Amino acid sequence: MIEFNDFIAGFGLYAGTFIFCFLSGFIPIFNAEAWLVAVSAISPLHVAIPLIILSALGQMAAKILVFLAGRSGRKIPAGKYKDKIEQTREKFERWRGRSDLFVFISASTGFPPFYVISFLVGVLEFSLLRFAFVGLAGRLLRFGVFVYFPQLFKIWF
Repeated sequence: MIEFNDFIAGFGLYAGTFIFCFLSGFIPIFNAEAWLVAVSAISPLHVAIPLIILSALGQMAAKILVFLAGRSGRKIPAGKYKDKIEQTREKFERWRGRSDLFVFISASTGFPPFYVISFLVGVLEFSLLRFAFVGLAGRLLRFGVFVYFPQLFKIWF
């Protein structure tokens, strides 16, 4: 298993953060939030904003691929899941006008899981551009919290 310091030494802080967060967008064992807390704890404050931006971009690059998988999945006959997908589509239609808020809440809080929502909105033909921008806004907020939290302890202690 690759260790934290080896990963940073191999890729550098910024590229390592982007790559790690990209991988975490697909593989749950790569925890972006834990990575950001650890990196922020050993980094000076002036790297906080680049870390937030790169982590959010890495995650959204992965989530866009998940979204596109959902989009291509809608062309496949759904069989026994067809009714379930249609029920979900009807529920999502009721969120029209608020669907951006739903995606933002998922991206910023992780509930419902953003991985699932990324796939689902692809299946439901949500706009890719809207998904990318709203999801990015949510991820920036979420990752900002995880990057700045350890920095507060540096200030206080």
